[in-house]
Amino acid sequence: MSEFFFSRYLHVIAICSLLLAASSSHANAEDKKVHRIAPALKTLASSVDANKAGEAQVILRKTHVHIDEQLMSHATSYVAVYINSDEAVRDYSQISVSFNSFYEDIALEFANVRTPDGKIDSIKADATQIQSPTDENFYHDRKELLFSLPNVRKGSIIEFQYRYTDIKKMVPDQWFDSFSFHWWEDRAAGQGSRADAISISELQITAPKKIQLTSSDTNAFDQSRFPITQKRSTKGDQQTITWTGKNLAKIELQNNMPRTHDYAPYLRVSTTSKWNDVARWADALVEPHLISDEKLDALIAEIKKTALTHEQKTKAVYRAIQDRVRYVFAHVGRGGYEPHDAFEVLKNGYGDCKDQTVLAVMLLRKLGIKADPALIITRGRGVPDMRVPGVSFDHMIVHIPAQQGQPEIWMDTTGETSLYPGFSLGIEGQPALVVNSDTQTISTLPELNEREHLADLELVFDKFDGRNASASFKLQLGGMYEQRLRSMWQYSHERDKYFRELIGQIYNSAEVTELTASNADNMWQPFTIHGRFVFTNVWGGKKEPINYSFSITQLTNLFADLRNLHKPQDRKQPYAVDPGFTLRSRVVFNSPSPEHRLLLKTQGENIDNAYYRLVQTGSEEKNRYIVNQTFTAKTVQVPVADYADFYQKTNALQESNDWLLSYEYNKTSAELLALENSALNNNGKSDVASLIALAKLHIKNGDYKKSLDIAQQAVKASPKKAEAYYILGLAQGYNQLLTESDASFKTAEALGYQF
Repeated sequence: MSEFFFSRYLHVIAICSLLLAASSSHANAEDKKVHRIAPALKTLASSVDANKAGEAQVILRKTHVHIDEQLMSHATSYVAVYINSDEAVRDYSQISVSFNSFYEDIALEFANVRTPDGKIDSIKADATQIQSPTDENFYHDRKELLFSLPNVRKGSIIEFQYRYTDIKKMVPDQWFDSFSFHWWEDRAAGQGSRADAISISELQITAPKKIQLTSSDTNAFDQSRFPITQKRSTKGDQQTITWTGKNLAKIELQNNMPRTHDYAPYLRVSTTSKWNDVARWADALVEPHLISDEKLDALIAEIKKTALTHEQKTKAVYRAIQDRVRYVFAHVGRGGYEPHDAFEVLKNGYGDCKDQTVLAVMLLRKLGIKADPALIITRGRGVPDMRVPGVSFDHMIVHIPAQQGQPEIWMDTTGETSLYPGFSLGIEGQPALVVNSDTQTISTLPELNEREHLADLELVFDKFDGRNASASFKLQLGGMYEQRLRSMWQYSHERDKYFRELIGQIYNSAEVTELTASNADNMWQPFTIHGRFVFTNVWGGKKEPINYSFSITQLTNLFADLRNLHKPQDRKQPYAVDPGFTLRSRVVFNSPSPEHRLLLKTQGENIDNAYYRLVQTGSEEKNRYIVNQTFTAKTVQVPVADYADFYQKTNALQESNDWLLSYEYNKTSAELLALENSALNNNGKSDVASLIALAKLHIKNGDYKKSLDIAQQAVKASPKKAEAYYILGLAQGYNQLLTESDASFKTAEALGYQF
């Protein structure tokens, strides 16, 4: 997973519920009396040790949540940060807090800066606003409370306090939320997020005693890095649970981290311990919308005419939605988790994931196939702790259980002309909740194996023109590579230019002169790319050598990029190769002419270790040499303790031998070719003189077997020619046919050959 996905996700869950994705109005803090939940800023400042603060230090992170009898809540959050570097000044000068306007309201209660000389500077009236995120073409309810702090500089302390208030229940009779003990701050210019070390982080939840609260087990945290304690108390009819973390380590996000969230302490709290409660709620939202009309009934009847088997019906439903319903980008929870009616989705001709799913489920059930919606947490959100129920899903697809002799299918219709059944990398191995009243547990979606995430290159050097050479290529794709490149082909602006530059990375010295694609809009066959490379001024001419090279790194650099790894001393997080993948190549190096002979200079080596497997073979055929390579990056999670070994073996792979070979002009080969060409005259009859000369040349070159074959042809062509028998006798002698050799010499002498 990329650092970008981690950062955006962590920022959202750090400041609001995992389920939130949205927007609201900004209450006027001046109209309400503000209750400060933290000590005075002057008091907090006295606890700062600048020498231990790093670039920045969160002095206090505090959240108080109050839940009422109706399970509605309001939460007040306070943050104070000591700024100790110019980079931290840039990052903390503007703060954004994400919230969901469909379910909650937000208010900034105060924001102040304590300057290095001890003065307090408060936020300006025009420095706060509510805005929608800049995600283009994406419908959601997420908005951001955005505010800019005055006079932030090195040595400052910033503080702010804001309040969330529930305005609508998501799941009736339930309450749940997720919390981070760190404060996740967006870096300037969209460069990810940061989570600095924190002195004290406190979460306090107060609720009526009759409400049963279930939470994550704090003992599951790495107590050496995240020492967090829990305390319970009661007063009257109220209960209070307080979680406190002290001196929590800074979190460093790095690329290729595992998808699980155990790199930082998160807490899930819920009023239910049963996933069935969530499944029944979602099912109650979906079932009323499985409604048909005349147009939908007509579509079902149309499908039934030609689709007779389970497989045919499933594919027909997938095709119908791809053809008739345009996907609109929208968060699954936009305006709640409730979809439109199935017939309305077909009538409108567009819908988000939950709309398309409801239509697909309706069609499948009417066709006699059991199917249910499934709520998914996509890879962009990682894999949170799912032991405590909640609604943190951001996607919905169709689950078709195994039935009628057919295997289980997870079908996602939202990709435009995606390869059936639309099962993409974005959902592989992710948590899923099948939406029906019987569901009791979270499911985990299957994952494609290493062989199915495939890029397969066939490259043939087949044309020589003057000083230039050219090669045809064919790139066949599977899994994530098929999905990504198909999507790029469909959506890339200046598609032709983009793909020429992309494929051109295989050989930087070449120009991609032809480029075509197959199955770009075909949902049943994999996307494939074809074209030609032209290499300019790489050959000196007919009597000059031509040099070839190929390395597996020409594929890994394009499809994996193993060049930009952290050095071992800089790696702070485990490294995940997820998913594993396979890169294959078949490269055919043709000789520019039969007069050139192969010189193999170096060949690639085989590798098999805990992380990679590389099998390479080379074989010579007439006038060409063929290299086959299969590289497999295994699905692995590398602990920090083993990262140095992974780094060393990756570098060894990058530096392993290339295939280097040359076809060099050979004078003897040219003479042989000339004689072979003249051995047959225009009438198709053998030319005895040429055959005799060719047999002599083979003897000279030490190729005695060929000399014998040619000498026998010469005798057969001219049984009365003395010299032919003489050459045959020589060839037989060199082949240790001594008796036959003596007989041939006697015949040659009898025919008048002078020894």
